[in-house]
Amino acid sequence: MSSAIDVFREQREAADRVHTRLTEISTTLDRVRHQVYALVKDDELRAVLRQEESWLERARLLVHDVRSFREQDALRFWPGVIRRWIVALTFALASAAAAGASYAWATKPYAAEVEALRARIKFVEFVERRVVMMTPTERRQFDALMKWNASPQ
Repeated sequence: MSSAIDVFREQREAADRVHTRLTEISTTLDRVRHQVYALVKDDELRAVLRQEESWLERARLLVHDVRSFREQDALRFWPGVIRRWIVALTFALASAAAAGASYAWATKPYAAEVEALRARIKFVEFVERRVVMMTPTERRQFDALMKWNASPQ
């Protein structure tokens, strides 16, 4: 029987220890509760909390405004890019047309002269071929017609 009594005593000591620990925890909770009540009743802390709430509300509004601005900016992005490229393309085409027109204007006076020279060159080439193919008799007649001084032979 002594073992049942020993077990009972151990259980009683364990219960006493648990009771002591619960009493300490209860005391600590009472102190924490008093401190929380003191903080809740503190007007300065309430004012700070109100300020923080107003700052958070302002921050939320700012985030909302920035988000809507970004969405609008994304919607306006591609049309702006397309407009810029259209302007650049128009400028490039206009400058190419102006360069072509100025080149045509600058070379126009020389075009008639080039055509006249081409006609003269064709005539000279024709004469050259004919002179090369002449017989000696034709050559003498040609020299006489041209009134060139005959070279001494």
